[in-house]
Amino acid sequence: MSYPEFIYIADLLGVAVFAVTGAIAAPGKRIDILGVIVLGIVTSLGGGTIRDISLDLHPLVWVADTTYLWVAVCSAVIAFFASRRMPSPRRTLLFLDALGLALFSILGLQKALAAGAPAEVAVMMAVITGVAGGMIRDLLTGQIPLVLQRNGELYATCALMGALAYIFVYGRLGESSPWLDISAMAIIFISRMASLVAGLQLPEFIVRGHQLESPAEARNLEKEEL
Repeated sequence: MSYPEFIYIADLLGVAVFAVTGAIAAPGKRIDILGVIVLGIVTSLGGGTIRDISLDLHPLVWVADTTYLWVAVCSAVIAFFASRRMPSPRRTLLFLDALGLALFSILGLQKALAAGAPAEVAVMMAVITGVAGGMIRDLLTGQIPLVLQRNGELYATCALMGALAYIFVYGRLGESSPWLDISAMAIIFISRMASLVAGLQLPEFIVRGHQLESPAEARNLEKEEL
């Protein structure tokens, strides 16, 4: 398998994974199958679309190659029916979301570099590609986006760490490779899953004299909202 083929397959896998997260975010929201397909499309293609528009890349990737669109639609439809047999879609959502975050962040970084963007912009595009689709999904389903949740574990930070590690190694090797891609993706995925298990968080913004709810109260509130 050539390197371009590896990137293409990884990109389609990312689309499929994020489309599934869009679909399984719908249970309990009284959304029909068309709504699920829409969620799958905007979740899987939203981040890349924002990236391409920001970098003035035309045509958009899913316009130039409709395979991306069909993968998103088919993945959402499959998830629509499969989710009826899933006992805990929330756990599956978090796992697949971490996988999609890892795939899309590094692929977005590569596309930004290929477009001639400086390293700083490429890192920003990596984070946008990784988190924007999930933010759109959460907003459309009435949830606080994972990246903004007050009791949320590391999210965008994981994408940032993976992107920075990629840039550091890439600057010394001078070229990309499947191993570099997989290693950077692994950093994002493992750090995200570790933060979920260990509850790792960045320092919170606290105003002196303001009474904050305890972590347990915050988690209970999130469960009620779900």
